[in-house]
Amino acid sequence: MGEKVELTVSKGAAEWKISSGGGKLTPNKGKQNKVTYTAGDVGEEVVIDADDGAGCSAQITLTVVEPSSWTMKRKKGSKLRHKANRPDCGWLGITYFHPDDVNFRNIKTREMDSSYTGTGSYRGYNGSKHGNYPAPDYASAWFPVTSHSETDGSTDNAPDEIYTGDPGAAKTGSAPPFTIGSGYFPITLQWKVGAGSPKNFPVTNQEDEIFENGKCESRKGSHPESTMYNDPPSSY
Repeated sequence: MGEKVELTVSKGAAEWKISSGGGKLTPNKGKQNKVTYTAGDVGEEVVIDADDGAGCSAQITLTVVEPSSWTMKRKKGSKLRHKANRPDCGWLGITYFHPDDVNFRNIKTREMDSSYTGTGSYRGYNGSKHGNYPAPDYASAWFPVTSHSETDGSTDNAPDEIYTGDPGAAKTGSAPPFTIGSGYFPITLQWKVGAGSPKNFPVTNQEDEIFENGKCESRKGSHPESTMYNDPPSSY
């Protein structure tokens, strides 16, 4: 997405054109030995032709790949957030965009707001907003992707605070067996290239759950973290 690729011909200058697909060529007029192709924001195959007008021509096909999914990992070295003797759990997450073999350094991403749905001891959170993001978009700020790893994918390296909250002893009880509860926010992340239109990743739930034995689990981007109610208190 938005990637720049330098194309050259070895036998004199040629007229260049995109015969299939989008993006742009620079320069886009006259005969050139070398041009730069800049991909657009659509996943597609792009065919580019070069012709010197004297019987010599060449063609190349480039595959433009869109980001298709995201996952999270706990930030290295960070601690869990936990209150003493309470079934709660929080962690700092780093988001990674996939497929891993594509560098998405030219995109930026944001999170759309969403409403909570819960049961049991989490029912009191129903309807609460995930980020309370402002109008008109009801979305977070845009975060540019800053690095890429072939094992993890591309990331904005921006820590995200994921926390279950604490419904309070009146809802959960103060000792095992705790009143169970579970719930989720349907999370939509968006991406775009430059000033282009936002596009949605598939919706992925951010989930939390309280168990009778005092375990509390928090999950986002397919990554789980958990604490026991009697674990030592800690913060991010």
